[in-house]
Amino acid sequence: MAWAARVKVLEMCAVVAGKLLRKGGSSDSGDKSAKGKNLVLAAKVLVLSRLLAKNVGDAPEKSLEDQAPVEELKKKFMTLRRKLSTAIRKTVEKVNGDREDLIQALSAHSLVTNSGAKDIIKHFLRIRGEAMTLAFDEEEQKLDNPGVLRALELYTRTLLDVQALVPRRLSEALASLKTKPLLKDESVRKLEGLRLDVCEKWFGDDILFFTPYIRHDDLEGSQAVEMLKGWAKRASEVMLDGLAKSLSQMTEFKTVVTIRTRILEIWIKEGGKAKGFDPSILLDGLRKAVNDCMVSLVESRVSKLHLVATEIEGTLGVWREGITDHQESLWDSSLLEMEISNGASLFKQNVLARTHGRSDAVSRVFRGYQTWRHLVDEISVVISQLRTQRWDDDLEDIEDDLSVESRNTLLSTEDPKMLQEHLDSSLEEAYQLLNEKISALLTAYEESGQIGQISVYLLRVIRDIRTELPSNISLQSFGIPLVKPLHERLASEVSAKALQAFTRTCTRKKVSGRALWEGTPELPVQPSPGTFKLLHSLALAMARVGGDLWSPTAVAVLKRSLREAVAVKWAEALKAKAEINGAKNDEELSESQETGDGRKSAEVENAEEKNKDVLIQALFDILLLQSAFNIPDTQADEFVKLGESLEGKTGLDAAARKRVSGAAKEYWKRTALLFGLLA
Repeated sequence: MAWAARVKVLEMCAVVAGKLLRKGGSSDSGDKSAKGKNLVLAAKVLVLSRLLAKNVGDAPEKSLEDQAPVEELKKKFMTLRRKLSTAIRKTVEKVNGDREDLIQALSAHSLVTNSGAKDIIKHFLRIRGEAMTLAFDEEEQKLDNPGVLRALELYTRTLLDVQALVPRRLSEALASLKTKPLLKDESVRKLEGLRLDVCEKWFGDDILFFTPYIRHDDLEGSQAVEMLKGWAKRASEVMLDGLAKSLSQMTEFKTVVTIRTRILEIWIKEGGKAKGFDPSILLDGLRKAVNDCMVSLVESRVSKLHLVATEIEGTLGVWREGITDHQESLWDSSLLEMEISNGASLFKQNVLARTHGRSDAVSRVFRGYQTWRHLVDEISVVISQLRTQRWDDDLEDIEDDLSVESRNTLLSTEDPKMLQEHLDSSLEEAYQLLNEKISALLTAYEESGQIGQISVYLLRVIRDIRTELPSNISLQSFGIPLVKPLHERLASEVSAKALQAFTRTCTRKKVSGRALWEGTPELPVQPSPGTFKLLHSLALAMARVGGDLWSPTAVAVLKRSLREAVAVKWAEALKAKAEINGAKNDEELSESQETGDGRKSAEVENAEEKNKDVLIQALFDILLLQSAFNIPDTQADEFVKLGESLEGKTGLDAAARKRVSGAAKEYWKRTALLFGLLA
């Protein structure tokens, strides 16, 4: 009968322990520590079950058939102990739970394992350390609550919990477990399912008077401090390594800054509460991990400017004349057919693109550059936000004003300043590399037959990039060293055909439109057809490549190039003509001496008259071109010297020369607008 009673109570222990574990924290009494008390009560029931199982299992008179249910119950209790251990672990891992629940959970573990205070603290620190590691190992961390935040909360809470539990509260809780025998505990006797009031008379003294033996005083304060500091050192290393690993997987700068804000808020609020720990040490470690990540993201984002160079290189590599450089006209019918609803944004974009000569090739580069600039601007905005953050404790906390100000200086001044310096240096390096890449591409295609159109393409790319440069002073010179050689190639491309056709004008032997000369003596009042055609052809060629290219600097480069080219061609033509006329004069002089007639023939006089007219018309043309190709603040060059030389050869007096000069200037004043971009 006694054996059967003990087995019956053993069976009920399994049922009651299972109910207590399932019951969890629910309680009709509203007691906040009900969950912890249920864990302690379940542990006491499992201790009783262990005593009963040993007692009934040692009965030699019972057959194997009688012992079979007991063996099954033993297996069931092993499962219940694992469930209790899991419940204890979950309670210990909670950082926002009630501390009384934590003490009860540790007490339950002490009951089940007969652990003393020292072992309990070791177990507690081990669970918290493993929880910190698992916080970083979760494959799918939530963006709103990443593992690093949980790890930091576990770290700060652990420091505070240990200092709150040791040396008094944990020792008192463990000592209370052994003040009376287990079966005299009122909480155990109230468990109706055990029916102890009926069955305890069948228990032996080893069960009736069993009192848990737990070392509640085996942990001194110095040992606890040493254990906690050792754990804190290892845990901080785990946390910083995990933080660095987690941050390395983040690609959004804003996300990293948000994580930084939340980490620092937690540490500033809780990190300084633990006694004997300098919060600035871990704060510096957290700052370093976050700053290293932000610097890496800054450098990574800024370095993506090389994709612009890659796009340019790819475009030049597949350049097809008439296709790559094709530019749609502003007056093309396709523009008129565009949808103009919703503010006509697409229509306006196309008008701007065609006005600024943005072909598909240029637009691809510019869109890529704008995307990159958006990423860089985002970094600048976030850095500005970091400067405005303030890191003050709650008003309830008492902290030295100097330490608060020092912390604000670190987090809101030094860190943003460091990031800004890295951003500035990275931008400077990125733009320098882009400038060097464009220069290298220009050199590589120097001998290409499409160098003129390539120069136009690169000019537009550089211009568009320069319109959206960052505000850094060191970046304002980007592309400027390339502009002059590109303008020179543009000038060569535009003027080549017009100058080739103009060469014939320099070598003319008579004046077309001599009858239109006016005044006494008769002098030209309009240019020769070749000179007019030169100006007209230049204006058409300039418009053909695009009016957006002709900045004052570009026009000045073109005019300087034209002055030099026209001066050289005309000087060569005049020199050749002088040699031919000199040879003819020698022949005529020789013939005159042979015939003994010293008078010039009518043909000679007529030829000299025609030659003089040609020189006068050339003087007018040169003076007109000097006005057309005028560059402010230009010193006397070969073109001016050519005009002065011609004035001497024409044989005109001062008044006549003044009339020719005035007529040329007046003609340009009246007709300049006809030549559009050249004016």
